[in-house]
Amino acid sequence: MALVRPDWVRIWVQLGLAAVLVALAAWGLGHVIGSHNLLFALGVQVLLMWWALALLAVTRPPLRGAFFTVNGWEVCLYQRLGAPAFGTLLRRVGWERLRRDARGFSGTRASLARLDHATREAEYSHLLLALVCAGIALGALSLHAADTAGWLMLTAIPTHLYPVMLQRSLRWRLQRLGIRG
Repeated sequence: MALVRPDWVRIWVQLGLAAVLVALAAWGLGHVIGSHNLLFALGVQVLLMWWALALLAVTRPPLRGAFFTVNGWEVCLYQRLGAPAFGTLLRRVGWERLRRDARGFSGTRASLARLDHATREAEYSHLLLALVCAGIALGALSLHAADTAGWLMLTAIPTHLYPVMLQRSLRWRLQRLGIRG
């Protein structure tokens, strides 16, 4: 009797290879442009997002539970923190248009459940990446690279925390319509 199911072995191998590729790419980026600047931190954020896409594709987590239920007070907080302005900025630079197809929303009521699920996927991956980024920043601090840690944490705010606020705000609107993905 096998201790580990063969499909889980394949999943861990794929995720491990993806993580190694991201780490090598980050190392290469740091070698070329240096690791103590804004451009490096933004590059790491992009590389982490690619890794998160691979993670979601391979693991397909259920994304259910009370954590994904949004409370009205949260939306008020997100508004005070400027999340709607950040959403406007994303629309103006074309990000929403670029991501429209990936969300699976066709503009019909029938596609709202898929949109709800897409908000859960995005929230899950951005929260995970915020934690990974914090871990990398702690590693940078342990190597006496406070500037690198600072840039990583500073870039995590617009690349991970504000997107989480936007996803939860959208899901709150969907919840009010009775939509659950």
